[in-house]
Amino acid sequence: MGRCLIKIKDKYFEWSTIVDAPITIGMSKSELEKHIKEEYGNEGLKGLPERLERVSKTGTSSLIPGENLESLISENRAGENESHISADEIYEKCN
Repeated sequence: MGRCLIKIKDKYFEWSTIVDAPITIGMSKSELEKHIKEEYGNEGLKGLPERLERVSKTGTSSLIPGENLESLISENRAGENESHISADEIYEKCN
């Protein structure tokens, strides 16, 4: 999969399934839109509404059937020395 979007509390993050951690800081919706435009251009913006709809339903834009925020981050390596941390800890660390 590579990259998807996740939402924890009021912030959006770009998540890498390669490193099993966020690769951006937490962003508001408008900051996320700016980030997508800068990183992926107009083509990235075209698919953003559908991605955000999936995020609002499951906490992630992942296309994997049954995937949700909890299952996606269940084996994260976002902590110190690639340790597992909770969603709240990810939120705090990446803001």
